[in-house]
Amino acid sequence: MSEKIEKQLTILNQLYKEQDNIYRELAAHFDLSDASFWVLYAICESDQIYSQHDLCNAWFYSKQTINSAINNLIKKGYIILKPIAGTRNRKSVELTQEGKAFCETSVIPLIHAECKSLMRFQEEDRTLFLSLFKQQLTFLEEEVELLMKSSTKEKVNSQQKN
Repeated sequence: MSEKIEKQLTILNQLYKEQDNIYRELAAHFDLSDASFWVLYAICESDQIYSQHDLCNAWFYSKQTINSAINNLIKKGYIILKPIAGTRNRKSVELTQEGKAFCETSVIPLIHAECKSLMRFQEEDRTLFLSLFKQQLTFLEEEVELLMKSSTKEKVNSQQKN
């Protein structure tokens, strides 16, 4: 692999980690875990009603992580779970009045800051940025899938030799 690509990859991964750190520090500032902050973010930024299962799927967290985040947010009085009519045991994750007030001073200002940061780009640059980001993510998913298939074959071959 070329040295230039490896350096670019290092920069890209450092940028991902730097962005992740910005969110982690903000969550800590508000005395929340990353996952708890993202649960509130998901609820605040969308009109969609989320169940715990929906949050796992939409935000790429494990069931255990979301369950722990939900329990912490319930203890803080920010959310409640309500049964979803017509389902066996699914519950919607909803903000309490205290949760809404908290989001008004924490999550909503972040969403505004994110919008302002994107608005600093010209429209065509935003579109290009998002398109390239999605394309790189798709390429990475494809490469990781190939890697996993390859390593599975090697594992099977190794076990058959033993």
